[in-house]
Amino acid sequence: MDNQPSSLCIEFARILDATPSVINGVCTATKSRSNLHPIVLGRRAESFMFVPQAFSFENIDGDGRALCLGETVILQEEINPFVSQLRKNGIIVTAIHNHWLFDEPRLMFIHFESIDEPLCFAEKVCEALEVLTDREIGRRDFRFDFGFHRGGSSKQAEELCEDFHKILGGMHTFEDGICMVMKARTNIKPTVLGRRAQSFLLIPQMFVFESLTRDGTALCSGESVILQEEFNPLVSRLREHNIIVTAFHNHWLFDDPRLMYIHFEKIEEPICFAEAVDDAFEVLTTKKIYPEK
Repeated sequence: MDNQPSSLCIEFARILDATPSVINGVCTATKSRSNLHPIVLGRRAESFMFVPQAFSFENIDGDGRALCLGETVILQEEINPFVSQLRKNGIIVTAIHNHWLFDEPRLMFIHFESIDEPLCFAEKVCEALEVLTDREIGRRDFRFDFGFHRGGSSKQAEELCEDFHKILGGMHTFEDGICMVMKARTNIKPTVLGRRAQSFLLIPQMFVFESLTRDGTALCSGESVILQEEFNPLVSRLREHNIIVTAFHNHWLFDDPRLMYIHFEKIEEPICFAEAVDDAFEVLTTKKIYPEK
């Protein structure tokens, strides 16, 4: 698969009402849950980092079945109806948890997987997503009386985004005052449910700043896939920089090696945050990691 979505990928995304793309050679469909308007650490937090919905498929076999993955932000009261529908459709629920602290409303995240025909998986997930509310949740009219806010992109913020990206690497976007840097940790070569996999959902590294204010600080957030043995060295280094570690957990089941994920946040000047994260990530291995089995 090249960098242009195939007709199958486009149809997969259409069913899910998402945007198709190819990341690491894998069909990935993404969208933001735009009816949720959370506040994190007192700042508006509406980037993809906080309200994501993402789905992928890869490694199609001779029967047309692929490793299919999905995740969505979800409200607490929606979890059990959503899980019931996923399970009714034979989809494996792999994790339910928070990613962030000091968030309002309380944001939870659910991850799920299946070996299935991609379009069948998309239709099953779409059916489950129908149980989620489409009403507006959170402080939609929240504004800062000082500084910039989402929707008020500035030349200063855009220039900061360029520097933020130069420190952290990967690809980046700047839109509506939100700077996002994304890259995959491609030295990790996992299998999931016995299938080789390289979906961005499995090996992500993401860093965002948003809600930049006149004092030069922003809501800065990050997440990364890590190995179990990397957690304590990494968390120690993050805490040396006073970065708030908000979650450490699995996202998937039946993965080899065991993939863990860390999430973190801070109100900080974006360049200072990027430099601190870059320093902390020096403890992560760059050698290729393959399944043990």
